[in-house]
Amino acid sequence: MTEHKYAANFPSDEMVIRRIARAIQKAIEEDVPEFCRKNQMETMNSIRYVRGDKINDNLRTLVVSDDVILISFKRYSWDGRMLVDLKSNITYTVTTEQNLIAIPKKKNRTCPHFLQSILAIENGDLQGEYAQMTLMRMEQFEDNELEEDYKKIVAGVLNPDSGYHHYVVTYAFEKSQLLSVNMELLDKGFNRVSSISLNNFIKPDFAQLTAEQPEDSEKSAEPEKTARGLVSIKKGIRPELIELEEGQA
Repeated sequence: MTEHKYAANFPSDEMVIRRIARAIQKAIEEDVPEFCRKNQMETMNSIRYVRGDKINDNLRTLVVSDDVILISFKRYSWDGRMLVDLKSNITYTVTTEQNLIAIPKKKNRTCPHFLQSILAIENGDLQGEYAQMTLMRMEQFEDNELEEDYKKIVAGVLNPDSGYHHYVVTYAFEKSQLLSVNMELLDKGFNRVSSISLNNFIKPDFAQLTAEQPEDSEKSAEPEKTARGLVSIKKGIRPELIELEEGQA
């Protein structure tokens, strides 16, 4: 019987994780709204891409240090970023919850999604709890294809046998409010090995928390209003809502 390997702990450098959460929140709740105010257009279809660009800017300014670097890679006309924690031997990428769900569902790819390659190399020694429920057959790409793609992504910064593990930081939002941030450790088949909520690292929006609530308690139970009500009543509990799918699905 194959022995399953599980990761028991997440990275110990809490400050790095806090700064990643802050980078996401600042983009969603401050940077994108400011961009919209300064760039009034007939349509605002570009916002979904501006959001990712603002997050990457914040990763550069808030997270990068002597021990944490940000490497760039390209997918056609799309620029990606990956954080590398040199001290903890951990790498991170950031995406929406919905995008992470969508990636393994897409079939007939002509080249691997960058997360396929990263997970195959860095998390290839891990086994998720529900591996039998994998939605995508990783065999559509040979091991050597995934390794070559990984080498292009890391561009010589890391070697495939460097012993790093990869964490995907996912987030959910509604308009200009960040609802949740989670850190996911996945195996190469996108099966969850472990997960942790980073919601406690989200700085509350006090203007939102002190907003007047409807007097009619029955009306406040309606779905659209309940999400905000929960945030104001119970700290750390944030609803999961569907957001726009990010590029590179």
